[in-house]
Amino acid sequence: CRSHFTRGIVTFHTDYLFRTEPGWQLLATGPFNHAKDNASPLTGLVETDWLPYPFTMNWQILRPGRLVFDEGEPFCVVVPVNMRAVVDCEPEIHRLSDDADLARQHDAFRTARESFMERHAAGDAATLKQAWQKHYFVGRHPDGTSVDAHVGKLRLSEPRDLRAPLATSGHSEGAPVIAPVAEPRWQQDSPLNDFDDSQAAENEIGRRRIDRDGCLIDWTYTYVVRSQADAAACDFLVVDDLLGSCECELLANAFAELSDRTEKGDAVDPFWKSRFIYYDDIAAARPDAGTIMIEAHKRAAARVADFFMLNAPVYPDTLHVVRWDSGMFMLPHADNAHPDNSEHRTAHRDLSGVLYLNDDYAGGELYFTALDIAIKPKRGMFVAFAAGFHHEHAVLRVSGGTRLTMPCFFTFDREKADRGLLASLSQFG
Repeated sequence: CRSHFTRGIVTFHTDYLFRTEPGWQLLATGPFNHAKDNASPLTGLVETDWLPYPFTMNWQILRPGRLVFDEGEPFCVVVPVNMRAVVDCEPEIHRLSDDADLARQHDAFRTARESFMERHAAGDAATLKQAWQKHYFVGRHPDGTSVDAHVGKLRLSEPRDLRAPLATSGHSEGAPVIAPVAEPRWQQDSPLNDFDDSQAAENEIGRRRIDRDGCLIDWTYTYVVRSQADAAACDFLVVDDLLGSCECELLANAFAELSDRTEKGDAVDPFWKSRFIYYDDIAAARPDAGTIMIEAHKRAAARVADFFMLNAPVYPDTLHVVRWDSGMFMLPHADNAHPDNSEHRTAHRDLSGVLYLNDDYAGGELYFTALDIAIKPKRGMFVAFAAGFHHEHAVLRVSGGTRLTMPCFFTFDREKADRGLLASLSQFG
């Protein structure tokens, strides 16, 4: 279980895409009259008359401890709201005495109620038997006048299931079952068509070029990319200035300012502990920095789709800023597979990217083992590549200074997307 928005906020996915008629929105909140210890539902008004993706339901956990939502327990209630009526509503505050008829009705109710409570406190048998007056419940005034518009019990319509039946194997005897042909995820001329993401001899040769301290043993034949022009003939993407210097500096300063928010939990791999901050935490404390991260991600996704000639959309999986101190390095790896073919935690990742926020450090090159190519980045540079073994890569040892990067990953599987990040990207257009 992971919180998309941090600070003890737990996120539920409804698994439905809600659509309302123009002008109508949905108020999403927790189940009514359903108290839950240590959890408070968060309420939001969602513009479901245009929203093309699902929204989430979030609960604020109030204190440390164990909290259980049972199977089948409701976690979200949606109520249709006419947005025009809400916007046009102009609340007014008056004195009760300004409306003589309403004041009379109110005084009659108050008098009857106070008299009833006095008799109840005195132990009057007839009053105790009555238990309570039920004026509102039955829809009447204290003088016995009935209210015609009163609704005793609200009965709501059940949802009508208008989904078409799923295709099954049921068909005429001997008739072939024709499966629909899915459109390729990328075009015929895409560089992705040339990739074989299985391990190759070139991977092993490239791994042996890196010593145990994360340094490249021999640079003699290694091709070094320092700019977008240097990568013109490469099968990975390099963009010189995805972010400007001022934007990079703002993100770097925000990271330094929020250093107390780096992930330190026991669930964090020791290699990464206290070294990165999720987008959600940065955006919560520094909205200006969060906006830059989202904008950078959008630019990156557009450049990735263009370079790799994608037909299918890619979805975001994780966005954060990472610190690499002097002496740190990362040995060769792929972002969606292990060399021994063991289960990989992020096997759904299809494409990877990294944005460089500074260049005032030594070492720290990105090295592709199978290609024998090293990237010496400049501030604002963005590099994107396939997540498999064709672009297996290492981060060479940082020999001086501190390296700051903003990694991002993309997947074709919408179900594996970071839902909170997806919502933030959509929110910013």
